[in-house]
Amino acid sequence: MKYAILSDLHSHYKNTKKVLNHIQQVAPNTEIIGLGDLFECKIGKKKAKMVRHAKLKDAAIIDDKFMSLLTFPSIIGNQEERIALVTGDQRFLQYKNALEIEHATLIHGHQIEWDKTFNPTFPHIETPLLFFGHSHEAAIYNNGKRQPVPYNIPLSVGHKRYQINVGPVVENKEWCLYDSQEMTVTFMQAQ
Repeated sequence: MKYAILSDLHSHYKNTKKVLNHIQQVAPNTEIIGLGDLFECKIGKKKAKMVRHAKLKDAAIIDDKFMSLLTFPSIIGNQEERIALVTGDQRFLQYKNALEIEHATLIHGHQIEWDKTFNPTFPHIETPLLFFGHSHEAAIYNNGKRQPVPYNIPLSVGHKRYQINVGPVVENKEWCLYDSQEMTVTFMQAQ
């Protein structure tokens, strides 16, 4: 099966639309899955520790045009968690923390330990592949070592252990095409 995996939309309508159109052009019969941070929380981490019962319009960027694009399943990101925390709006907690698909685990990435220079220490998972977002930087890791990210070239991942950051929609219009039968990952970028 083929999956289009995207992350870190942050309520950006134009870039999300471009990515979804790109997916339709290059891989029209794929299952699309989001890795969280669909929405942008306007209240920062420090302030969120003290704010409760904020109005949704003051806490997040939510508009009907953007919402109409969200027709695919997603997992929860730290933005959704923060929006729920400051507003009390439980619909942002409807997403799971992780999903498993064929040979892969999907998380947002805020569950990963990040050092001061934003290098990850990955959690142990059962599947050979881990897809994540969060850091807004496309990357592929094997044995904890970061490797160069080529675009539009299917990378054979076999059944080895790889950790794949699909990159952000919000800044770079990036996403990954994962073919679970061929066991390939292709980093993609919409124009």
